[in-house]
Amino acid sequence: GAILRNIKFDEQSYNSFIYLQDKLHQNICRRRTLGSMGTHDYDKVKGPITYEARAPKDIVFKALKQTQEMNADELFEVLKKDQKLKKFLDIIEGKPKYPVFYDAEGKVLSLPPIINSEATKITYDTKNVFIEITGTDLHKIEVCLAVLAG
Repeated sequence: GAILRNIKFDEQSYNSFIYLQDKLHQNICRRRTLGSMGTHDYDKVKGPITYEARAPKDIVFKALKQTQEMNADELFEVLKKDQKLKKFLDIIEGKPKYPVFYDAEGKVLSLPPIINSEATKITYDTKNVFIEITGTDLHKIEVCLAVLAG
């Protein structure tokens, strides 16, 4: 992971950052199967951050672009209708536990490799960005981190 400090986003730089993340997911990370990254407004995160494995029913949060909190099982039912995200669900769906990042207050930051939390999403006003990257190919993860932080 990394923290990018004193960032100044405008519409173009913000869109470019999101686009870059998406391209890394699609290409180097082979459609998120070898690695995935989450970006968060670091000023909305309380450390320390933990990476845990929990039963889907126990992971409750408001995911990006959702209107309400739900557990991971309920979220997956909603995301099965999402044209962009539904193709990634099978990476972890059906497993007894899902990976999840929490902050010190128990707030979910992300459910990798699927989706981030609405609570820590980056915006044009974000000044400090926390990047978390997980996966099974260390080299690809290191490349992604170097590209995003560079």
